[in-house]
Amino acid sequence: MPSCRNCGTEIGDSYNFCPTCATPQTDEATQRLEEFVDERARQRRGSAGGDVRDRVQYALGYVAVVAGLATLTAGSGLFFVLAGLVLLPPVRAAAESRLGRTLGDRPTAAAAGALTVVGAATFVFV
Repeated sequence: MPSCRNCGTEIGDSYNFCPTCATPQTDEATQRLEEFVDERARQRRGSAGGDVRDRVQYALGYVAVVAGLATLTAGSGLFFVLAGLVLLPPVRAAAESRLGRTLGDRPTAAAAGALTVVGAATFVFV
């Protein structure tokens, strides 16, 4: 029975990767892994700006939802919750899927901003 190239664990003859340390055991498996890693790196480089934007949208969305839940009894909470939901990337992706087109950053920010302003005005004046 052969052993792993890296950790020495005994592995089956047909194993392409070690079940203990995941090291490729054949040249073909090594090549497939490198191709996979290169493809994922290309994908990540293409969406590098999206990572920061998504993180900011998640943060602002969750802050708005929490503010909405905290002020729900004041009547303005509903607007804050809706503003937070508009900002969350999964909600936006679901809306874009239903509409069949992308919404864009500006309309999403405008909707969230308008809901936040209405929520703040309702909180102050009601």
